Amino acid sequence: MDNNNQNFVPQPPEQGNTPPPPVAPPPPTPGFTPQGGFQQPPPPPMPPPMPIQQGGSYPGKGMSVASMVLGICSLVIPYAGVVTAIVGLILGIMGRKRAQEVGAPTGMATAGIVCSIIGIVGALLVVIWCVACFAALPSGWYHYF
Repeated sequence: MDNNNQNFVPQPPEQGNTPPPPVAPPPPTPGFTPQGGFQQPPPPPMPPPMPIQQGGSYPGKGMSVASMVLGICSLVIPYAGVVTAIVGLILGIMGRKRAQEVGAPTGMATAGIVCSIIGIVGALLVVIWCVACFAALPSGWYHYF
């Protein structure tokens, strides 16, 4: 081990030998180049697009609401669910396309599409279940009534 560092005392920096701190160049003036020439000023910034208010009206909102209502009805109403689900699916797709064209929110249309698809699948499962139940009955079961 080296013991030379035990007696080390830091020395203050020498005066007068330090270079001055660097000076930052001034920011360039718009429209002027340092070589002495002029250039076109930058174009003004574009204003941001106007956001669509959630409570406002936009193209496709009526179809989106109708799709959502019909999709929910297709889940609740057992026998008319297929018809309401098909109409709700069509309206949801149309409403979503129109809302996307103008950059409006598409949440209600998506909810209507999803509920309508679930309603169609549920109605098909009920039909398949009913057919399977009737097929499982013994032949001549109707004579007992």
